[in-house]
Amino acid sequence: MKAFFTGIGLGAAIGLWLAPASGSETRKKLITSTADLAARLEKKFEGKSEQLDNPAHLQTRADENAPAAKAEARGDNHETSSPDPVAEVLNSASKTQLRKVPGIGDATARRIIDSRPYESEAEVVENKVIPESVLKKLKDKLVDADEGVA
Repeated sequence: MKAFFTGIGLGAAIGLWLAPASGSETRKKLITSTADLAARLEKKFEGKSEQLDNPAHLQTRADENAPAAKAEARGDNHETSSPDPVAEVLNSASKTQLRKVPGIGDATARRIIDSRPYESEAEVVENKVIPESVLKKLKDKLVDADEGVA
């Protein structure tokens, strides 16, 4: 029993010592991060209910067709090809191509693909899909290479 109370006391002391902010500040941060997570999940799943109601949308699509399919499911009337070359690459690059960029691993590539379609490169950084430093590497590796071939 003595060890139990010692453990609780020690845990509480370490918790208070390591706590970066007061309880009210921590609760505010927790509420803000929870609201942010809820907004991201809502954005991610906004077209899913329509897809479940319409069996035609249940077909498996390749990664390069996913942006057009998501725009169609949401009812966007925007053109599918973007004039912004970075957005065009982000909308059409496969997971394998994205992983070739330094700083993009499996999780980041999946986040890029799941957040499609993009209208501009600024949208990717603003929505915190990838940091600006990785976006610069992506431009060097994929966008500049694409323009050199064309």
